[in-house]
Amino acid sequence: MPTETLGYVEMEWTCGKCGTRNKGMDRTCTGCGAPMPADQKFERPAESTLLKDEAKVEAAQKGADIHCPYCGARNPGDARACHQCQGDLTKGQRREAGTVLGAHVQTRVEPIPCPSCNTPNAPDAARCVSCGRPLGATAPATPNVPPMAAATSAAPTRSAVMPWVGLAIGAVFLMLCVFVGIWYFNQTTQTTDVSATVGDVHWERIVAIEEQVRVTRSAWRDQIPNEGEVKACELKPREVLSAPDPGRQSEKVCGEPYEVDLGNGASEVRQDCEYQIYDDWCDYSQLEWQVTDRVVASGSDLDPAWPRIALETGQREGNQSETYVVTFVADGRQFEYSVADATDFAGFEPGSDWVLAVDGFGNIDALSPAD
Repeated sequence: MPTETLGYVEMEWTCGKCGTRNKGMDRTCTGCGAPMPADQKFERPAESTLLKDEAKVEAAQKGADIHCPYCGARNPGDARACHQCQGDLTKGQRREAGTVLGAHVQTRVEPIPCPSCNTPNAPDAARCVSCGRPLGATAPATPNVPPMAAATSAAPTRSAVMPWVGLAIGAVFLMLCVFVGIWYFNQTTQTTDVSATVGDVHWERIVAIEEQVRVTRSAWRDQIPNEGEVKACELKPREVLSAPDPGRQSEKVCGEPYEVDLGNGASEVRQDCEYQIYDDWCDYSQLEWQVTDRVVASGSDLDPAWPRIALETGQREGNQSETYVVTFVADGRQFEYSVADATDFAGFEPGSDWVLAVDGFGNIDALSPAD
């Protein structure tokens, strides 16, 4: 899926020494001058507005920053020598990049009150404009749990018991399925020999009669047969491609914008897009051969024959089908057996004796002539 860049957002980092909140591209703390450590994480700003400063946009496109292996200073991604000690950055530690930070939402954030003097400050302010206190992130306070609530939480609840009930029901159901499976397997695999006599035979042969009938179908315009008569068409979505199709109507469809950490104090706002391609979906009509009648011949002997057919103008013979059934009789019970073709069917002479292997459901699994 093609990815588009919508712009860049400057992130933030909080100094671990003085608590000052700094702009993401500031490589040293604006409060105490301490360098940003290699293990220091960037944070998303309160307001994710796209950068308009061309110099910062160019800096964001240079890739992840590199920490000097000698003095630890943070350097731009395209730097070859450390800006602080002039050390070779070939073996420097490049900052981690590529982490998806989440959706990009441009919302207006209200001024942040200073924890010390309560003066309103801009959401991206590093220090209070009134008292100068650093405005870094602070950990949320852990709420106190009343003793009664803690005691109540220790008691078992219905939601805690329900999973065990579900497991018990599942175990019983599984055991029942195993029992039924074993029973069914035994019924179909264990057979009993039965001495039987051919009591009746029956055959049936069918020939379908077809005529050309005009029918209405629907398909994409380029899939309509040459003989098809187009009736009406409408544009419908047909497929999704990574690029527009010059010969067809294309609609660009993009997902929700999201931010990716670039490892240099900025995040890239990306958007995955694709193209919905439209095509003509048409109704058309054409002549098709369809079954309009069937001619049937049947009998209760061993001499099957195909029915005689008299075709009318515009008709033709369609598919043929045939069935052969032998009925065995044994101690007042009857067993039906389907034969594959006329050649095998001819061997079941009425009154002849056979030995049947019958399963638990009364189906004939195998048979052979009696000695």
